[in-house]
Amino acid sequence: MKKRIPALFLSAAILTALLASCGDKTTSPTDQTDTTDGGTGSAETEAVTEAFSDGLPDTDYGGRAFRVAVGIDSAFEFEAESLNGNVENDAVYERNTRIEERFNIDIQPVVYAFSVADNYDTLARAVMADEDICDLAGFEVWNFYRATTKGIYQDWRDTKYIQFDKPWWNQEINDNATFNQKLLGLTGTLALTYMQNTCAIFFNSTLLGNYDIDMNELYQMVKDGKWTLDALNKMVTDIYEDLNGNGKRDDDDRYGYGGGDWCGLDVWPAAFEIPITSKAPDGSLTVEIAGEKTYTALERVYDLLYNNVGAHWADELAIDHARTFVNNQYVFYQTYLLSAFTTFRDMTDPYGVLPQPKMDEAQARYHNLVLDGYTIWGLPVTVQDTDFVSMITEALCADTYHNVYPVYYDIAMKSKYTQDPDTAAMVDIIVGNASFDVAFMYGVYLENLPYLFRDCLIAKSTDFASKYAKVEKSIRSKLDSVYELYK
Repeated sequence: MKKRIPALFLSAAILTALLASCGDKTTSPTDQTDTTDGGTGSAETEAVTEAFSDGLPDTDYGGRAFRVAVGIDSAFEFEAESLNGNVENDAVYERNTRIEERFNIDIQPVVYAFSVADNYDTLARAVMADEDICDLAGFEVWNFYRATTKGIYQDWRDTKYIQFDKPWWNQEINDNATFNQKLLGLTGTLALTYMQNTCAIFFNSTLLGNYDIDMNELYQMVKDGKWTLDALNKMVTDIYEDLNGNGKRDDDDRYGYGGGDWCGLDVWPAAFEIPITSKAPDGSLTVEIAGEKTYTALERVYDLLYNNVGAHWADELAIDHARTFVNNQYVFYQTYLLSAFTTFRDMTDPYGVLPQPKMDEAQARYHNLVLDGYTIWGLPVTVQDTDFVSMITEALCADTYHNVYPVYYDIAMKSKYTQDPDTAAMVDIIVGNASFDVAFMYGVYLENLPYLFRDCLIAKSTDFASKYAKVEKSIRSKLDSVYELYK
């Protein structure tokens, strides 16, 4: 692994590249496929150390560079300059070293340090100018349309070495993102950000006891399939303390439930089994979210956020509201698993985590939205040797699945930053029921279709029907345009 290549703005392009690697053998991640009572969708299992084969041929590339363009916020998925004692960093470093030695390549991280939109646009300008600046590109999925609408990515399903049915690839997302048998954006365990962007509800174990809520009963409620929106709403009713004594409800007080990031607003349709889009028989996208179930769900979430004395939703999303959870101001806090790797490291009180509540007990399973900030991988049309890129990408993802993902999932997520085995079991349920709608890949392009539910909540409105009606014609036209991109 050589040093990071910085991104520079030159004539019509720029660049940065980042990178990764993997390869050989050892641990296998937790199995999340079995179901248990209550629709948890996951059985408790243990990581297993075992030899594995990705089935790739032994190939010597003579020191060839493998350049990976990534955004600065997700550079950790590929970039680790040396061993430093941090288990996550060291797992990535060792993976990269294995892949470099196995294939005799030089993984070169090139990091784009712009905004997500500018990362895509910068890459697009370079590729459209026929500049060969990277072999693999990975940026946040919510701006993915900025690449595909400019035609800068080629079809992964035309490559030789990607094994789509292997467990290291997310088959559900990759299948849903395939139109006319073409797949322009690929994801799997190579994107560690996929796990970290999975939404969940954290709780402060000490405060839970102070308000006479039994943690073991809470866990059992989840296992029995009784963890619902009504249960949460009732549990936090009237949990409020005016900590700063100013007689006003504000961000400095204590609440039963709350949050302050997009996760807690976008998460509910997925949690309630309300798809944003689906595929028609011809494979094109159709809108599903504009219906009675959505209207009902919006009214019930509105009731939790704005009519429950024990709930508080911060208006200033730019503030680090996760810090208020660390400061013991929320009993239940809505966010994503990433917080356990970052802000919650400073927490002194023990905490636990729960899946998103169901809409009601009749719902079969829990569902936890994967926020749209995870990495999706594109193959630039400037790449001529797709055999080389698909082989190294496959090797990286397979090795990540066996050697890096278990470190993040089992050691970091379930042990290092959580306090008890029951919490680890909840993490299994959360990750085992992760959900993502392909509409987020084109959300901004589609008149913010996946964000209309959020927009209503921010506006303190339950009139989803009127909001959708204003953009329906444009959305349907652009859905047709998306489908055309894959012809």
